[in-house]
Amino acid sequence: MRRWLPYVAVIADSFRAALSSRVLWIAFVAIWILIGALSPIGYREDYNTRFIDHDLENASRLKAMLAQGLVDPEQAEAPVGRIAAALPNDLKRSLEQVGQGEDVRIWFSTLSDGLNKLFADDSWYDAEAWSSTVRLRELRRLDSMASTDLSESLRERRTRLRIEAALPGVFRVRSARSILLTYFGVDFPARLAIDKAQFLIVLNQFVIPTIIQWLLGYILVFLGILVTASIIPDMLQPGSLHLLLSKPVSRSMLLLSKYVGGCAFMFLCVVQLVVGLYLVAGFRLDVWNARILLCIPVSVFVFAVFYSVSVLAGLRWRSPILAIGVTCMFGAFCIVVGVFGGLFDAFVKRPDTIKAVAISGDPTTIEAGKSNPQILAATRGGGLLRFDNNTLHWDEIYESEAIGADRMVPPVTLIDGSIATAHVPGGRMSVFGMGAFDLLLLNDSTNWRPQPSLRLPTATTELLIAGDELLAVNTNGVFVTSQQGLLDAIELEKSNETNEAAMSEPTSAPQPNWMAKLASMMGVPTDGFENILPSDMSFLPPRSLAVDQSGKTLALFSGNELVCIEKSEQEAWEVTRKETIDGDVPRFANVAISGPFMLLATDQPELQLFAKGSSKRIASFALPNQLTATMVVSLGDEGRFAILTSDQRIRILDTPEKVLHLTEPIWIEDVEAISYDQATDQFIVAHSIDRIALLDPHDFSSRRTIRPMLSTWRNVDRWLMTPLRTLTPQTGELGGMVARIISGETAIQMSSETTGPIETIRYRVFGPLLSCAIFIVVMLTLSCLYFARSDF
Repeated sequence: MRRWLPYVAVIADSFRAALSSRVLWIAFVAIWILIGALSPIGYREDYNTRFIDHDLENASRLKAMLAQGLVDPEQAEAPVGRIAAALPNDLKRSLEQVGQGEDVRIWFSTLSDGLNKLFADDSWYDAEAWSSTVRLRELRRLDSMASTDLSESLRERRTRLRIEAALPGVFRVRSARSILLTYFGVDFPARLAIDKAQFLIVLNQFVIPTIIQWLLGYILVFLGILVTASIIPDMLQPGSLHLLLSKPVSRSMLLLSKYVGGCAFMFLCVVQLVVGLYLVAGFRLDVWNARILLCIPVSVFVFAVFYSVSVLAGLRWRSPILAIGVTCMFGAFCIVVGVFGGLFDAFVKRPDTIKAVAISGDPTTIEAGKSNPQILAATRGGGLLRFDNNTLHWDEIYESEAIGADRMVPPVTLIDGSIATAHVPGGRMSVFGMGAFDLLLLNDSTNWRPQPSLRLPTATTELLIAGDELLAVNTNGVFVTSQQGLLDAIELEKSNETNEAAMSEPTSAPQPNWMAKLASMMGVPTDGFENILPSDMSFLPPRSLAVDQSGKTLALFSGNELVCIEKSEQEAWEVTRKETIDGDVPRFANVAISGPFMLLATDQPELQLFAKGSSKRIASFALPNQLTATMVVSLGDEGRFAILTSDQRIRILDTPEKVLHLTEPIWIEDVEAISYDQATDQFIVAHSIDRIALLDPHDFSSRRTIRPMLSTWRNVDRWLMTPLRTLTPQTGELGGMVARIISGETAIQMSSETTGPIETIRYRVFGPLLSCAIFIVVMLTLSCLYFARSDF
C-alpha cells in the first residue's frame, strides 16, 4: 500500500494546482448560475383546445370541405356548412374562390386561426345536425353534461371535439391533454402538442441528452483543457521535476498520476453539473431518472480523450499555450470528420436506402430457376430503382434525392407480373402532394417506362394486392379496383392517344368541374375505384392495413381500433368485427395476417396476437431487450410472421398448435425492409442500404443475393470516409451513448414516412467507445515512452 502513496500525493498535487486556477472557479460559478436559471422551470397539464398549424394533417381536404360547405346549398345546414358559415369573412371569401375552382393559397395558420374564432361563440352548433357525425366517447360524455357544469377548459375541449367530428380525416390524432411549460409559475406562450408520456420521452431522448452533450461534451471539456493544460508543463520545470524524480517513483507512473489528477478535476466539475440537472429534472419536471447520473463517467471519459492529446503536446513543447492550441486543433478535426460523416450518411447513404421491394416476372419460371426475376425497389429518397442483371447496377427510373420533395408509393406486383406504383410530386411534405396523380404500370414490354393507368384517389400512400383486386389506401379510406381494369385502362389510353394524333382539327379543352375538383381534394374515390369503408367510419392515424393470402380478409388498424373486413359471397366488402385496443393511441402501428391469426405491433415492445375469426386477443408478449417492431409481414398462410425489430434484425414468430415461439434473429443484419412474395414463395430482405436477399421462407436459406456495384460517392464513403471515421476518435458520437443511457432505449424511431418500415436510428455505443479507448491507450503509451526516454 505504501508504494502507492507517492502517486496519490502526485494526484493530490495536480488537484491542488487545478483548484488554484481562476478559470476553474469561473466555471464553478457558471455552473451554479446555470442550475439556478433552470430551477424555476416547471410544467402543467391542460386540455387540448385551440388548434395549431401542426394539428392539420390534411389541410387540402379541410380547405375542400369548408369550400364545399359554403358553395353547395345541400351542405348549408350540415355540420361542415354551419362551421364554414361561421368563419371570418376574409377566410370565407378565399374558400368561396376555392369552391369555384380557383387555385387559392391559404396558409395553415389562416385555417387554424379561423377555426379558433369559433371558440368565442358556439351558435353554429346544432345538436340535431351533429347527430349524424361520428362522435368519440369523450365528446358524447361532454355533450351529456350541462355547460354550467363544465370548466372553461372543458367547454373549449368540447368545441374542439365538435369541430373534429364535423371534419373527419383532417386533424392529427392527439391526446386529450397537453403540456404547458412554466417559468416562475408563468406559462410559456407556446403549448407543446404532446401529452405527459410523450413529454417524458422527449425529455429523456432529446432535451436532457442534448444539454449534457453540449455542456459536458464541448463547453466543459474546453474549460477543463484550459485549466489542466499547465499541469504537465509545470511538472517539467527543473526544480519541480527533479524533486518528483528524487522519490521512489517511475516516470511512467508519475505521468499517469498527473493524467489521473487532471481527470479528477474534471470529475469534480461534471458531478456538480449532472447532479444539479438531475435534481432540477426531478423536483421541477417529475423526471426522477437515475440514469442521468451515469453520464458522469461518460463525460469524464470524453475529457480523457482530449486530455491525452494535451498531455503529449505539453511533454513535447512544455508550453500550456501550445498544448491548448494542439488540443483545440484536434477537437476541430474530430468535429469536421464527424460533420462530413453525417453529411455522407444524410446525402449519400439515406437516399439510396431501400424501403420497399417488388418482384416482376413469370412466377413459374422463377420458381423453377429458369429465369431471374426483375426486382424493383422504392427508396427513402423518393426514387424508384430497377436492378440490371447484366451490369449489376441499380438503374434509376425515378431519381433518389436527399432533400427532394417527391414521394414514391411502394410498388406491388399485379397478376400479369407488371409493377404498380405512383410518383407523387411534392408528396414528401404533404400526402396530397401537388394534386391528383396517376397509377403507373411498368413491365418488360415497355422497357420499364412508366405507363399511366387510372387516376388514383388523392393522397394515396399505399397499394396492396387482394386476390384479383388492387387496394389503394389514403387518409380518407380504402379504395378497391380490379387489376384487369388497370390493364384495360392502359390500352384505352393508348387508343385515345392514337385517335388524338389522327385528328386534324384541335378541340377545345373541357371546362373543369369544380365539384369534381373539390371531391378530388378531399380524397374521395376516383373513376374506377370504390371506397370499401362504411361512411360512418373514420380512418384515423396511425393507419395500417394487411390482406390475408386468399385476398378476402382485411385487417385494418385505425386510431386504436382493430377492424376486420371480409368479402361476402356477393363480392362486397363488409366490416365484420371491431376490437378496441386498450391504452393511448400509438405513434405508429403494423398489422399482418397469417393463417388464423392477426398480429399487431405498435410503438410499444409488446406484440399482440388476435384470432382472425373473432378479433379477440389470444396472447400478448414482449420483445426482448425493450425492442420494438418496425415492420411485420406474414410468411404464407401457416400462422408464421417475420418481425423486423428496432435493432435491424429479423425474428420469426411461429404458432405451432397455438403455442407462441419467437426465434432468435436470423443471420442477416442491418435490415432495412422485409416483404413476402406469395407468387414465388420468397422472403425478400433489403439490407445494408441497397442489397437484396431472396430467402426460402421455411429455413431462411439464401436463394439469391443481390450485391449492386457501388456508385462513385458510395465508393468515396467506403474507402475514404469510413476508414477516416474509424481511425478518428468518435467523440461526437458518444452523444448517442448519453441518449441511450438516459432514455434506456437502444434506438430511436425518426420516420415521418407515410408508408414502409419505420426509419430507425440505432445508438452507436460499442464503436465510439472502442475507438476512444484505443486512442487514449495509444496517446498515453506514446507519452510515457517519450517521457521515459527524454532528458528533461
